[in-house]
Amino acid sequence: MTPPRYALHLPDGRWAYYLPEPERAPGRRTGLFADGTPLKRLEQLVDPKGNWYATDRHAERITATYQPTPKTLHYKLTDSTALSQRYPAKLSVEEWNERSDSAEEYWNLYTPVTEDLPSVEFVYDGPYMPLVGREAPHYGTEPRWRAELPHELTQYPEYRHLFPGHIPGLKDAVAARIKKTVRVQYCFVDHQGVSGVYVSFKVPFDDRRTRFVPDTGRNGQPKKSGRTVRVFVDRRLQLPVPSAVYGPNFETALADWKAQIDFWTAQVTEASVAACSACDGTGHVPHGALDYQAKPKP
Repeated sequence: MTPPRYALHLPDGRWAYYLPEPERAPGRRTGLFADGTPLKRLEQLVDPKGNWYATDRHAERITATYQPTPKTLHYKLTDSTALSQRYPAKLSVEEWNERSDSAEEYWNLYTPVTEDLPSVEFVYDGPYMPLVGREAPHYGTEPRWRAELPHELTQYPEYRHLFPGHIPGLKDAVAARIKKTVRVQYCFVDHQGVSGVYVSFKVPFDDRRTRFVPDTGRNGQPKKSGRTVRVFVDRRLQLPVPSAVYGPNFETALADWKAQIDFWTAQVTEASVAACSACDGTGHVPHGALDYQAKPKP
């Protein structure tokens, strides 16, 4: 029994089909058609080989055209000066196979004479069971999706994004975004065995505080010379970021994924405001953080 194929009805009204090359392709694929209408490859690519194609209809018959490799009729001698009993003007395919296996010069002296074969039609057997949803995660630009697939669909990973599952790696994604935030000094995932994202950063005072740091002599004694440095406040956050985002399908979970990254990044941005000079930077408590510590730099 032929396993079922699926037609994905996209939000924009198009129908998408997953059409990989057959295991034994009869040549070079030159076209794909849904009920005789050419199919177009989905953009952005949602798989590395670009096997998703779309059309404006729920097709009853999908076909591909293939151009077979040209048939070799015989081999002809390309160097007339080499014409001899050993190197005749023409070799049959059988003679070529026998001689070229034992003597490499035949590859330089002969060229195949071929004829094109008629194109071949390959049919992607239906019927095509309809599924409704967005396209699969964009290859290389969107997070992975791990679905809890019904047993009947375990052999069809191209449709897993339509079923319940989760997107792993949220903590790493949040940490990657936070590291791009100004004033962040360190950002670690599951720091010292505590689940979540640990962030430390330095913020200046709102009135620009400075202090004098003397130079030291050979024995460590302070000198009258030195330099003036800006004073910062050290802050630390322990964000309880979960490991994954769960959802009824990839589209819903992806929206939550993006919202969570924005939310946790906002906690760091909020805590990065300049320290209050009136309270020496000890009175700022960011919303949503489990742990917050602040102290003036000595």
